[in-house]
Amino acid sequence: MSRAVKGLDHVVVMVDGIDAAETAYRRLGFQVQPRGFHRKLGTANHLMIFETDYFEILGIVEDTPFNAERREWLKDGGGLANVALATDGADLAVDAFRAAGLQPDAPLFFDRAVEIAGKTENAQFRTVRIPKTNMPVVGFFVCEHLTPQFVYRAEWARHPNGARGILGVTVIAEQPHKWAGELEKYFGSGSAHRDGDGLVVDTGTQPIRYLTRADYGQRYPGVTPVRPADHPALLSVRVDSLAACEALLRGNGVAVIRPDAGRLIVPPSEAAHLTLEFRER
Repeated sequence: MSRAVKGLDHVVVMVDGIDAAETAYRRLGFQVQPRGFHRKLGTANHLMIFETDYFEILGIVEDTPFNAERREWLKDGGGLANVALATDGADLAVDAFRAAGLQPDAPLFFDRAVEIAGKTENAQFRTVRIPKTNMPVVGFFVCEHLTPQFVYRAEWARHPNGARGILGVTVIAEQPHKWAGELEKYFGSGSAHRDGDGLVVDTGTQPIRYLTRADYGQRYPGVTPVRPADHPALLSVRVDSLAACEALLRGNGVAVIRPDAGRLIVPPSEAAHLTLEFRER
């Protein structure tokens, strides 16, 4: 059965200075893909590819109407900005979102050049954006891959730090429960579950967790959020070996926090305003 939303596809990390961010992520032990350019959007990116998902650092290289909101958002710093949702079709997502009362934009086609085995190919996408009026702290959009073979490649999913995939996203929200109804417009009835003072959203794949600032501080001691207001704050990544990942990071001079035996935290000062959590599961 075709589905309008079937989980997380990738996560977008906005950066103010893509050269410095590229250097930072190589230092963090990721295999950083060569820079891609979105001609229509006026943006450039680097991808960290996993088997079935990825995250990207995205910077502005030319002011265009398509990136006006992103430029405004960057005035308060960079960091985790968007979660792109996997879909069986952009048109299918538009119909489902309209039925849910979300008023989505029409699908937007764009592409970027990628080099594979010495040959230049065009990775092509259709995305569906939801206006800010229906943004539950996280900016969600749907991403249809027209050429997944030019994005998800096994040779690009081998990272020196042992990273294997996204485990989830954490959002700081002073009133997590108030977003439940809005989130269920994206992910379906019953997808948002209370968890103490927080909220956990079943996206179909990896969860999105909403925590109050106080609860976030308890779970991630020693980490100062980059923004004073509600915002997407942290990306959790699965690694093969936490010990090996820690050794690589410390060897590269990266400041890390070890709150307990099962987690390793990289503060936003080391990752272009994104807080990273490494876990084995």
